Amino acid sequence: MPIVYRIDKSLALMTTVWDGAICAADWREHLRATFAEPAWPGVVRNLSDLRSADLSAITDADRVEMVAMYEPYAEHIRGKKSAVLAGDNFDRSREFESHNEPAGLRVIVFNDLFNACTWLGIDISEANETLDELRQAARGPESRCSDPRSAPDPP
Repeated sequence: MPIVYRIDKSLALMTTVWDGAICAADWREHLRATFAEPAWPGVVRNLSDLRSADLSAITDADRVEMVAMYEPYAEHIRGKKSAVLAGDNFDRSREFESHNEPAGLRVIVFNDLFNACTWLGIDISEANETLDELRQAARGPESRCSDPRSAPDPP
């Protein structure tokens, strides 16, 4: 799956990298894994890096479906801060920020790691190292869209 994450309990931080072609099934599976993670309710800060992701297969209907998946976990979302490094996905990422979705989650979209880390109150060098490690893991041989019908055609 091209969405990988790591939770640092000591920092109450979840760092996530979306890499390559992302389909709705990838996003859905990522959310299921996140919600099943025993350490996730203790996370108060999220850093998500979408800079190397291709989100062209994600539709507005997919976004609505994924936001609805958060509803049973509303008590764990309220007050969390989520910084999104968007790159070319800035406009699409702003949809979450501007619609305040999911409810209670404070989302800000950034184009640079420094400002995202400053807002979250985390060390930029540690964040950069974690992002690099996660990106390498996302590019491993087992990483692919779990629903080939949702993935873009190969080049």
